[in-house]
Amino acid sequence: MTKPITMIPELENNTSFMLGLAYKQFRTIANQTLAIECDITLEMLGALRVLAHLGEVPQQALAEALRRERSVTKRLVDNCIKRDLVEVRKSELNKKARYLVLTKKGVEVKDKAHQQLSALVDDFYSPLTTQERGLILSLCKKLIRDDIFLTGE
Repeated sequence: MTKPITMIPELENNTSFMLGLAYKQFRTIANQTLAIECDITLEMLGALRVLAHLGEVPQQALAEALRRERSVTKRLVDNCIKRDLVEVRKSELNKKARYLVLTKKGVEVKDKAHQQLSALVDDFYSPLTTQERGLILSLCKKLIRDDIFLTGE
């Protein structure tokens, strides 16, 4: 028998509420650690990971990879630029296009944050078996829709 979490049956038996609560707890723990250790947020780490993987890309490509609206992505990029993690380059062909690339500091911070987050993930998911972790991942992928982009929270 699992322990009660809210003591309110309508919430206790609501999958969306519980999924959201688990994510919010993880995000809180991760953001606290990343802020102290690396001066970044979980969202900023996501942006650094995308740029490390894709290389120099237009800001729109970053927004699409993160599945976030452009305005939210612009604020995210601005915060990365302020910390000297990302550099903006202008396109020779399209002067309005902003191309983003990681700085040397951005690569270093991404690597350090990745190590910090890996330890957090292992601890957070420790109550689950490897098979349960895989099941949660596959179920979440089934729920994610292609036509919805995230707004700021």
